[in-house]
Amino acid sequence: MTTDQVLRWWRLAPWSRNPLMRATDRCDSVVAAVLITFILMVVPFAAAFGTVTYTSLNERSHAELRTRHAQSAVVIDDPRHVVVADAPSRSPEMQSRATVQWTAQDGVLRSSDVEIRPGTHRGDTVTVWVDMNGNVVDEPRSGVENAAIAVCAALLVWTVAAVCSLLLYVGVRWMNGRSRMRQWDRAWRDFGRTPGWPVS
Repeated sequence: MTTDQVLRWWRLAPWSRNPLMRATDRCDSVVAAVLITFILMVVPFAAAFGTVTYTSLNERSHAELRTRHAQSAVVIDDPRHVVVADAPSRSPEMQSRATVQWTAQDGVLRSSDVEIRPGTHRGDTVTVWVDMNGNVVDEPRSGVENAAIAVCAALLVWTVAAVCSLLLYVGVRWMNGRSRMRQWDRAWRDFGRTPGWPVS
């Protein structure tokens, strides 16, 4: 930012004594200052929200680790490719699945259809996560995954606040701009001229 730009912003500050500043100009400056302050104040709140989210997710992961465990299983059929019905993208998403078999803690032989990594073949050993009842469940999220989700949550809070502030500022500027145009129209009518007429 150049010195001229700094001086220009300083002259547009709400406390400026510039006699050419209109009430709407001061209103724009006040709103901008308030919203900038608000956006800066949201930063610690967003960080606190991210911290709370991370703590909650970690507690959930630890609770899941107490009721779930990793289990080695053997692929007993040929992997097949299936289309994911609830894929978030519009293009079809393929997934490799196969039936795996393992011996549960009670000695019972169990099997289930699970997702496997591409390149896995019949007879390969894979790792599945099972609960206390022997049912296949999702692997608990790691601390890194929880941290990534928490950071995204904090950024989302700050982004929403920033976007709402920007929209509010644009709305105020638009209303003040219309007010200034109406003032110009009244001034032209009082002067006895129509806007656009040449001044001789």
